[in-house]
Amino acid sequence: MNTFPNEMIDIVGIGASTLDRFIVVHHFPAGREVQQVISSTTDGGGPVATALATAGKYGSSTVMIDRIGDDMVGRYILEDFHKYNVNTETIQVAANAKSGTATILVKATTGERAVFFERSTASEPEFCEAYRELIEQSAILHINGRHRRLMRTAIELANSCGTIISLDGGAQRYDDDMKPITESSHVVIVARDYAEKYTGTTNLEEACRVIHDRGALIAGVTDGANGSYFVWPDGTAYRCQPFPQDNVVDTTGAGDSFHGAFLSKLAASIRQVNASNDESIKPIDILRSLDHKQLESAAIFASAVSALNTQGIGGRSALPSLETVLNLAELE
Repeated sequence: MNTFPNEMIDIVGIGASTLDRFIVVHHFPAGREVQQVISSTTDGGGPVATALATAGKYGSSTVMIDRIGDDMVGRYILEDFHKYNVNTETIQVAANAKSGTATILVKATTGERAVFFERSTASEPEFCEAYRELIEQSAILHINGRHRRLMRTAIELANSCGTIISLDGGAQRYDDDMKPITESSHVVIVARDYAEKYTGTTNLEEACRVIHDRGALIAGVTDGANGSYFVWPDGTAYRCQPFPQDNVVDTTGAGDSFHGAFLSKLAASIRQVNASNDESIKPIDILRSLDHKQLESAAIFASAVSALNTQGIGGRSALPSLETVLNLAELE
């Protein structure tokens, strides 16, 4: 495994990398039937993996940590990462193991999904010294609860060196073990379902406040087409409006791309601050100092990317160009 140059990396992610097969159908089968497929495509997947692909597409330097199989699927996963400028040097490849896959039925009329997945048979990646160096050099560590033993070690390292910890709390992913992980994270952006289970309230503005009060510097809750809610480091609340689309083709990756786009903007702000100072400042300290305009711009950018990503099939293939995002969001 190669070592990385002695310069800051924007985002390192720990999570599962998969291959997703999308099949667009007229309706979900209720029993035995034969139905002609409208269209299909294959795409890289995984919440953290797709967030990194999104950030990489929009200019961030990103590195993925995972372990996959040495099969044909694993080779596709690595090739797809390279399309989005994601560094794969720290992805371990297990001999005679199968990589993770998912088959996703997409209802043509609504964009609703039915997901059938097969977990990788590769074991959890083992911690190695290169990971320590990588986390110390990174502005942001992005996690979602996968590979928990490795993730806990990474969290301790990030806290000791001032690296920002970002948590993607996806729907149906909250459990009691995630409570201390959530409380240890600095940027906590979660789905409505996760927020309600973690905070005990269905009021999303109040949920953001609870997440913030429990330790997050940036607390966010996403609610699909209804927009998102935030509380910034100084306690100021912010409601980010959605960008409604006339026709939703596929919602796969909408939340993942939201995270990647938001983190890409945070990383850009951190780079800008460090470039204007003689001495490097810890990322966590820069996060505390960002003004409302920078943070709101990141949220708006993420909201636009997420909305536009629903206009095509796949979590990554449908990612819009930077110019398209900026035009929709009316950002410079």
